[in-house]
Amino acid sequence: PETINGRLAMLAVATGLAGEYFTGMGLSEQTADHPLVVFASFVIISIATYVPIFKGYTRKEPFANHFLGLNWSPKAENWNGRLAMMGFTGMIFTEAISGVTTMHSLGLQPSSIPSLH
Repeated sequence: PETINGRLAMLAVATGLAGEYFTGMGLSEQTADHPLVVFASFVIISIATYVPIFKGYTRKEPFANHFLGLNWSPKAENWNGRLAMMGFTGMIFTEAISGVTTMHSLGLQPSSIPSLH
């Protein structure tokens, strides 16, 4: 479960911040406007996580590699996921307590691309 939660949190932080930047909508608005996308992301990441396990792989076999000279290990993935879970929780609290998006609270304004608003 930690692997799935971590992967979902990493995806949520990246897409949540990108969504805030390009649309100006906060996390609650994004989720309300696109609930199927949120649910589909959960399903796809869950399937991608469980398929190797059902095929008999351990955590180390399919994931530990040195792609592009970087050390992609289960331990690194767990730590990145934990940080993303804390970051996503912080984004939710920031929006709930301050009433503004994370990008606005950091002093970053949304993009001025008119086709995305």
